[in-house]
Amino acid sequence: MSTNRKTILYALLGLVLIAQGGDYLYRRYVETPRQSRATRIDDLVKDIGKKTNDLKRARNAAEELTVWEKQSLPSDPEAARSSYRAWLLGLVEGAKFRSPNVDSGPAVDHKGMFQSLSFSVRGQATLAELTRFLYEFYNGDHLHQIRSLAITPVRNRGVLELSIAIEALLLPTAQNKDGLSTGKSDRLAFAGLGDYRGIVQRDLFGVGGGFDPVSQTVLTGITATNGQPEAWFDLRADDKIVKLKKGQSLDVGQFQGTVVEIDESEVVLESDGERWLLSIGEKLDDAFALPPEF
Repeated sequence: MSTNRKTILYALLGLVLIAQGGDYLYRRYVETPRQSRATRIDDLVKDIGKKTNDLKRARNAAEELTVWEKQSLPSDPEAARSSYRAWLLGLVEGAKFRSPNVDSGPAVDHKGMFQSLSFSVRGQATLAELTRFLYEFYNGDHLHQIRSLAITPVRNRGVLELSIAIEALLLPTAQNKDGLSTGKSDRLAFAGLGDYRGIVQRDLFGVGGGFDPVSQTVLTGITATNGQPEAWFDLRADDKIVKLKKGQSLDVGQFQGTVVEIDESEVVLESDGERWLLSIGEKLDDAFALPPEF
Protein backbone atom coordinates (compact mmCIF):
# COMPACT_ATOMS: atom_id res chain seq x y z
CA MET A 1 0.00 0.00 0.00
CA SER A 2 1.43 3.33 -1.00
CA THR A 3 2.16 6.02 1.49
CA ASN A 4 -0.45 8.36 -0.04
CA ARG A 5 -3.12 5.72 0.22
CA LYS A 6 -2.31 5.06 3.86
CA THR A 7 -2.39 8.75 4.56
CA ILE A 8 -5.85 9.06 3.00
CA LEU A 9 -7.18 6.10 4.98
CA TYR A 10 -5.77 7.49 8.23
CA ALA A 11 -7.28 10.84 7.38
CA LEU A 12 -10.68 9.26 6.75
CA LEU A 13 -10.42 7.26 9.96
CA GLY A 14 -9.56 10.42 11.81
CA LEU A 15 -12.58 12.17 10.35
CA VAL A 16 -14.86 9.29 11.41
CA LEU A 17 -13.44 9.38 14.95
CA ILE A 18 -13.81 13.15 15.09
CA ALA A 19 -17.39 12.89 13.84
CA GLN A 20 -18.28 10.23 16.39
CA GLY A 21 -16.55 12.14 19.14
CA GLY A 22 -18.32 15.32 18.11
CA ASP A 23 -21.70 13.54 18.07
CA TYR A 24 -21.02 12.12 21.52
CA LEU A 25 -19.96 15.49 22.86
CA TYR A 26 -23.00 17.17 21.24
CA ARG A 27 -25.43 14.64 22.71
CA ARG A 28 -23.78 14.78 26.13
CA TYR A 29 -23.30 18.51 26.50
CA VAL A 30 -26.01 19.94 24.24
CA GLU A 31 -28.84 17.55 23.37
CA THR A 32 -29.11 15.70 26.67
CA PRO A 33 -29.13 18.88 28.81
CA ARG A 34 -31.67 20.45 26.44
CA GLN A 35 -33.97 17.42 26.71
CA SER A 36 -33.52 17.42 30.48
CA ARG A 37 -34.45 21.11 30.58
CA ALA A 38 -37.51 20.49 28.38
CA THR A 39 -38.60 17.60 30.61
CA ARG A 40 -38.03 19.73 33.69
CA ILE A 41 -40.05 22.57 32.16
CA ASP A 42 -42.91 20.17 31.34
CA ASP A 43 -42.83 18.85 34.89
CA LEU A 44 -42.85 22.39 36.28
CA VAL A 45 -45.76 23.39 34.03
CA LYS A 46 -47.73 20.34 35.17
CA ASP A 47 -46.84 21.07 38.78
CA ILE A 48 -47.93 24.69 38.40
CA GLY A 49 -51.20 23.54 36.80
CA LYS A 50 -51.82 21.08 39.64
CA LYS A 51 -51.07 23.70 42.27
CA THR A 52 -53.31 26.20 40.45
CA ASN A 53 -56.16 23.67 40.47
CA ASP A 54 -55.49 22.88 44.12
CA LEU A 55 -55.56 26.59 44.91
CA LYS A 56 -58.81 27.01 42.98
CA ARG A 57 -60.37 24.07 44.84
CA ALA A 58 -59.13 25.51 48.13
CA ARG A 59 -60.69 28.89 47.30
CA ASN A 60 -63.97 27.21 46.30
CA ALA A 61 -63.90 25.18 49.50
CA ALA A 62 -63.28 28.35 51.48
CA GLU A 63 -66.25 30.04 49.79
CA GLU A 64 -68.44 27.00 50.48
CA LEU A 65 -67.26 26.94 54.08
CA THR A 66 -68.26 30.57 54.48
CA VAL A 67 -71.75 29.73 53.20
CA TRP A 68 -71.97 26.67 55.44
CA GLU A 69 -70.91 28.73 58.45
CA LYS A 70 -73.89 31.02 57.79
CA GLN A 71 -76.28 28.07 57.38
CA SER A 72 -74.96 26.04 60.31
CA LEU A 73 -76.93 25.57 63.49
CA PRO A 74 -75.29 27.11 66.58
CA SER A 75 -72.06 25.30 67.52
CA ASP A 76 -73.42 24.57 71.01
CA PRO A 77 -75.48 21.34 70.68
CA GLU A 78 -78.10 22.33 73.24
CA ALA A 79 -78.65 25.75 71.70
CA ALA A 80 -78.81 24.11 68.27
CA ARG A 81 -81.30 21.45 69.40
CA SER A 82 -83.55 23.97 71.12
CA SER A 83 -83.64 26.54 68.32
CA TYR A 84 -84.03 24.03 65.48
CA ARG A 85 -86.73 22.03 67.26
CA ALA A 86 -88.66 25.25 67.88
CA TRP A 87 -88.32 26.07 64.17
CA LEU A 88 -89.67 22.64 63.19
CA LEU A 89 -92.57 23.01 65.60
CA GLY A 90 -93.40 26.31 63.94
CA LEU A 91 -93.47 24.63 60.52
CA VAL A 92 -95.68 21.80 61.82
CA GLU A 93 -98.11 24.21 63.43
CA GLY A 94 -98.16 26.46 60.37
CA ALA A 95 -98.93 23.47 58.15
CA LYS A 96 -101.67 22.37 60.61
CA PHE A 97 -100.45 18.82 61.18
CA ARG A 98 -102.73 16.65 63.33
CA SER A 99 -101.29 14.99 66.47
CA PRO A 100 -97.80 16.36 65.72
CA ASN A 101 -94.66 15.19 67.50
CA VAL A 102 -91.16 16.61 67.06
CA ASP A 103 -88.27 14.81 68.76
CA SER A 104 -84.46 14.92 68.59
CA GLY A 105 -81.51 12.62 69.25
CA PRO A 106 -78.07 13.24 70.79
CA ALA A 107 -75.38 15.16 68.93
CA VAL A 108 -72.92 12.97 66.98
CA ASP A 109 -69.33 14.18 66.60
CA HIS A 110 -67.61 13.62 63.24
CA LYS A 111 -63.86 13.60 63.99
CA GLY A 112 -64.04 17.11 65.42
CA MET A 113 -64.88 18.59 62.02
CA PHE A 114 -68.61 19.01 62.67
CA GLN A 115 -71.49 17.59 64.68
CA SER A 116 -74.87 16.35 63.53
CA LEU A 117 -78.29 16.28 65.18
CA SER A 118 -81.13 14.00 64.13
CA PHE A 119 -84.78 15.04 64.39
CA SER A 120 -88.01 13.19 63.75
CA VAL A 121 -91.37 14.69 62.81
CA ARG A 122 -94.54 12.61 63.05
CA GLY A 123 -98.17 13.47 62.52
CA GLN A 124 -101.08 13.39 60.12
CA ALA A 125 -101.71 15.86 57.32
CA THR A 126 -103.41 16.28 53.98
CA LEU A 127 -101.29 16.38 50.85
CA ALA A 128 -101.77 20.15 50.76
CA GLU A 129 -100.51 20.48 54.33
CA LEU A 130 -97.51 18.26 53.63
CA THR A 131 -96.73 20.36 50.54
CA ARG A 132 -96.75 23.53 52.65
CA PHE A 133 -94.46 21.92 55.24
CA LEU A 134 -91.95 20.85 52.59
CA TYR A 135 -92.13 24.26 50.90
CA GLU A 136 -91.33 26.05 54.16
CA PHE A 137 -88.67 23.47 55.09
CA TYR A 138 -86.70 23.93 51.88
CA ASN A 139 -87.08 27.70 52.10
CA GLY A 140 -85.18 27.62 55.39
CA ASP A 141 -81.53 28.51 54.79
CA HIS A 142 -80.13 25.96 57.23
CA LEU A 143 -77.51 23.23 56.94
CA HIS A 144 -80.07 20.43 57.02
CA GLN A 145 -81.70 17.74 54.92
CA ILE A 146 -84.57 15.28 55.00
CA ARG A 147 -83.03 11.81 55.25
CA SER A 148 -86.29 9.90 54.82
CA LEU A 149 -90.00 10.57 54.40
CA ALA A 150 -92.49 7.77 55.06
CA ILE A 151 -96.07 8.40 53.89
CA THR A 152 -98.99 6.09 54.68
CA PRO A 153 -102.45 7.06 53.34
CA VAL A 154 -105.32 6.84 55.84
CA ARG A 155 -108.09 6.52 53.27
CA ASN A 156 -111.11 6.59 55.53
CA ARG A 157 -109.96 9.93 56.95
CA GLY A 158 -108.50 11.50 53.84
CA VAL A 159 -105.13 12.21 55.48
CA LEU A 160 -101.56 10.92 55.35
CA GLU A 161 -99.67 9.37 58.24
CA LEU A 162 -96.20 10.95 58.15
CA SER A 163 -92.82 10.03 59.57
CA ILE A 164 -89.98 12.36 58.62
CA ALA A 165 -86.30 11.90 59.56
CA ILE A 166 -84.17 15.05 59.41
CA GLU A 167 -80.46 15.68 59.91
CA ALA A 168 -78.97 19.09 60.72
CA LEU A 169 -75.28 20.02 61.03
CA LEU A 170 -73.32 22.14 63.50
CA LEU A 171 -69.96 23.62 62.50
CA PRO A 172 -67.51 24.71 65.22
CA THR A 173 -67.12 28.02 63.35
CA ALA A 174 -70.86 28.66 62.98
CA GLN A 175 -71.70 32.34 62.63
CA ASN A 176 -75.04 31.99 64.43
CA LYS A 177 -74.23 31.49 68.10
CA ASP A 178 -77.67 31.58 69.73
CA GLY A 179 -80.21 31.07 66.94
CA LEU A 180 -80.77 29.99 63.36
CA SER A 181 -80.08 31.68 60.07
CA THR A 182 -82.87 34.05 59.04
CA GLY A 183 -81.96 33.89 55.35
CA LYS A 184 -84.01 32.30 52.60
CA SER A 185 -82.70 29.32 50.67
CA ASP A 186 -82.59 29.08 46.86
CA ARG A 187 -83.13 25.31 46.77
CA LEU A 188 -86.67 25.48 45.34
CA ALA A 189 -87.38 25.69 41.63
CA PHE A 190 -90.35 28.03 42.12
CA ALA A 191 -90.69 31.00 44.45
CA GLY A 192 -94.36 30.79 45.44
CA LEU A 193 -96.32 28.08 47.23
CA GLY A 194 -99.06 28.49 44.65
CA ASP A 195 -96.74 27.13 41.98
CA TYR A 196 -96.92 23.72 43.69
CA ARG A 197 -100.71 23.56 43.67
CA GLY A 198 -100.56 20.90 40.93
CA ILE A 199 -99.11 18.43 43.45
CA VAL A 200 -102.27 18.64 45.54
CA GLN A 201 -104.61 18.44 42.55
CA ARG A 202 -103.06 15.15 41.38
CA ASP A 203 -104.17 13.31 44.54
CA LEU A 204 -100.98 11.20 44.40
CA PHE A 205 -101.92 8.92 47.32
CA GLY A 206 -105.56 8.37 46.47
CA VAL A 207 -106.99 9.80 49.66
CA GLY A 208 -109.34 12.05 47.72
CA GLY A 209 -108.96 15.68 46.75
CA GLY A 210 -112.31 16.46 48.39
CA PHE A 211 -110.66 16.53 51.79
CA ASP A 212 -108.73 19.64 50.86
CA PRO A 213 -110.83 22.59 52.10
CA VAL A 214 -109.38 24.80 49.34
CA SER A 215 -111.04 22.63 46.70
CA GLN A 216 -114.30 22.84 48.67
CA THR A 217 -114.38 26.66 48.81
CA VAL A 218 -116.54 28.33 46.14
CA LEU A 219 -117.17 31.98 45.25
CA THR A 220 -120.98 31.86 45.19
CA GLY A 221 -121.92 35.51 44.72
CA ILE A 222 -121.09 39.20 44.89
CA THR A 223 -123.47 41.69 46.49
CA ALA A 224 -123.31 45.22 47.89
CA THR A 225 -123.73 46.17 51.53
CA ASN A 226 -124.03 49.87 52.36
CA GLY A 227 -122.67 50.64 48.94
CA GLN A 228 -119.59 48.44 49.37
CA PRO A 229 -119.14 45.30 47.22
CA GLU A 230 -119.00 42.07 49.17
CA ALA A 231 -117.83 38.61 48.03
CA TRP A 232 -119.58 35.51 49.37
CA PHE A 233 -117.50 32.36 49.79
CA ASP A 234 -119.11 29.01 50.53
CA LEU A 235 -116.71 27.01 52.75
CA ARG A 236 -118.35 23.64 52.15
CA ALA A 237 -115.77 21.71 54.18
CA ASP A 238 -116.84 23.73 57.24
CA ASP A 239 -120.47 24.19 56.13
CA LYS A 240 -120.44 27.99 56.44
CA ILE A 241 -120.59 31.17 54.36
CA VAL A 242 -117.93 33.87 54.65
CA LYS A 243 -118.71 37.39 53.45
CA LEU A 244 -115.66 39.53 52.72
CA LYS A 245 -115.10 43.11 51.66
CA LYS A 246 -112.02 44.56 49.99
CA GLY A 247 -109.01 44.35 52.32
CA GLN A 248 -110.38 41.46 54.41
CA SER A 249 -108.64 38.10 54.68
CA LEU A 250 -109.64 34.62 53.55
CA ASP A 251 -108.04 31.78 55.51
CA VAL A 252 -108.95 28.33 54.17
CA GLY A 253 -106.78 25.26 54.70
CA GLN A 254 -103.38 26.05 53.25
CA PHE A 255 -104.61 29.22 51.53
CA GLN A 256 -104.14 32.55 53.24
CA GLY A 257 -105.01 35.58 51.15
CA THR A 258 -106.56 39.03 51.06
CA VAL A 259 -109.38 40.35 48.88
CA VAL A 260 -107.79 43.19 46.90
CA GLU A 261 -110.45 43.75 44.19
CA ILE A 262 -114.14 42.97 43.80
CA ASP A 263 -115.84 43.28 40.40
CA GLU A 264 -119.39 42.46 39.28
CA SER A 265 -118.60 38.78 38.78
CA GLU A 266 -114.97 38.37 39.83
CA VAL A 267 -112.65 38.92 42.75
CA VAL A 268 -108.88 39.22 42.94
CA LEU A 269 -107.10 37.62 45.90
CA GLU A 270 -103.50 38.23 46.89
CA SER A 271 -101.51 35.44 48.56
CA ASP A 272 -97.76 35.09 49.11
CA GLY A 273 -97.10 38.06 46.84
CA GLU A 274 -99.17 36.59 43.99
CA ARG A 275 -102.58 37.69 42.65
CA TRP A 276 -105.34 35.21 41.78
CA LEU A 277 -108.51 35.86 39.76
CA LEU A 278 -111.65 33.97 40.80
CA SER A 279 -115.04 34.12 39.06
CA ILE A 280 -118.45 33.40 40.52
CA GLY A 281 -119.11 29.66 40.60
CA GLU A 282 -115.43 28.69 40.62
CA LYS A 283 -113.64 26.79 43.37
CA LEU A 284 -110.74 28.47 45.10
CA ASP A 285 -108.24 26.01 43.61
CA ASP A 286 -109.49 26.97 40.12
CA ALA A 287 -108.29 30.56 40.56
CA PHE A 288 -106.28 31.98 37.66
CA ALA A 289 -102.80 33.34 38.42
CA LEU A 290 -102.45 36.92 37.17
CA PRO A 291 -99.12 38.12 35.73
CA PRO A 292 -97.11 40.47 37.98
CA GLU A 293 -97.67 43.44 35.67
CA PHE A 294 -101.44 43.02 35.71
